Amino acid sequence: MLLRSNSPARLMNSSPNSERTRIARELHDGLAQELASLGYRLDQIIGDANLDNKNRYSLRELRFTLTGVINQIRDEIFELRTNTNKSFKQQLADQISVLLSGSDIDYEVIGDIEIDSNKRFELIRAIRELAINARRHSACSQITVNLSHEKIVITDNGSGGVVAKSNSYGLEGVQERLALIGALLNTESNSTGTKLIIKF
Repeated sequence: MLLRSNSPARLMNSSPNSERTRIARELHDGLAQELASLGYRLDQIIGDANLDNKNRYSLRELRFTLTGVINQIRDEIFELRTNTNKSFKQQLADQISVLLSGSDIDYEVIGDIEIDSNKRFELIRAIRELAINARRHSACSQITVNLSHEKIVITDNGSGGVVAKSNSYGLEGVQERLALIGALLNTESNSTGTKLIIKF
């Protein structure tokens, strides 16, 4: 079964609804507002008639990225405030859909797996980071996430080189995140693409 949808989910460690609501409120009143204010300031600078075209272009690129981050945080706030019973597979598909929106990359989430609620958050964030890396660095047109017993395999058909460029791909941070839930990350990468294997 192929899942494609558009709302990131963020599961806490078996937290009650009140805890989810508290975190959503803190995100909204703190980080989200600060980023929105930064966006408004960037808009003012971009609109300055004295700004040269080169810097204006760079700031527009920065503004575009910031807008994506703000939208993602807002989606997560909405999800935190929603008492959802979505499966891990659906939550993951929602996250990837948001990350790849506006790109030419197709994706699919196949198979299925049951993940403990206290591991879902870190696992989804790790896979999301791997998908971001693929979008930014691999020049791929397809990302596939295969869910199966005791492992999750993320593959892309990009340019490869992930092992050789592990630092630039942020894999160390992903490995640290996975270690928190007792999982390991193995990489296989060549000129035809990359396979990232998360083992429990």
